[in-house]
Amino acid sequence: MVDLSDSNTETARPIHDSTARAAKARTRKRVLLWSSWIGITLLLLVSMEVLNAVAGKLVMPSPVDVVREGVGMTLDGTIPRALGQSLTVLVLGYLLAAVTGIGIGIFLGGLPFAGRVFDPFVNAMNSTPGAAFIPLIIVWFGLYTEAKIVVVWNAALFPILINTAAGIASANRDLTEMAQSFGAGRWSLFWQVMVPDALPSILSGLRIGAAISTVGTVIAELTMAQSGLGGLLVAAGNRFQMDKYFAVVFVLMALGTAITASLRYAERRLGRWRVSMSEDH
Repeated sequence: MVDLSDSNTETARPIHDSTARAAKARTRKRVLLWSSWIGITLLLLVSMEVLNAVAGKLVMPSPVDVVREGVGMTLDGTIPRALGQSLTVLVLGYLLAAVTGIGIGIFLGGLPFAGRVFDPFVNAMNSTPGAAFIPLIIVWFGLYTEAKIVVVWNAALFPILINTAAGIASANRDLTEMAQSFGAGRWSLFWQVMVPDALPSILSGLRIGAAISTVGTVIAELTMAQSGLGGLLVAAGNRFQMDKYFAVVFVLMALGTAITASLRYAERRLGRWRVSMSEDH
């Protein structure tokens, strides 16, 4: 009688060793990545401190002073209040850009002739600096929240639109032909094959649009009725309070990083299932 237990153990051991090595490799990469981030951050902080000691606080504030001002502005409600105002403009403008950008992008990508007709106009608008439209937006919408939302919408719209249209237009032909061979209608083919296949491209556009929305929010708050984090930047800059200025800048950096990281995580999670027919050939 043949004892299969030893052979099964010998077969399972290489698999277990390979999995353990892969886990250790991922851990090493994660540790290296975090170590690099921490090292770069410390290098920047030391550089700020050195420049402050050489050139003075008017040129570069000390990181300690920046942290002190940031904590004080947070505890007295200045930063939370400004952050709430900025987030209102950012979120509403970004959501409006996401809805319109995805909708128009699906239309232009799903209808090739319409895409060719409107492509020059989309490229012309995308290549025009958003700041060029600010005087017109002020005339149409005023100086307050509505106008700022429009500025953010205009900034984030085109990356979302262009990525969506490109993803729809370049849908996997093998998938579409397979769906057609099973009798899928044009409507089902569009919504159940082409749009899901374009999801990674759509998510990439949303991530880029979110980063640009942060910039658009600050620009709107700098050029229109001063409020939010942009208003704090103007107030601190006009008084040459560089410690307060950099405290607000760090808040903006943290906000942009958090938004981009969240969307990148969603992009990885939701894009994993995309079928790559090239692997089968």
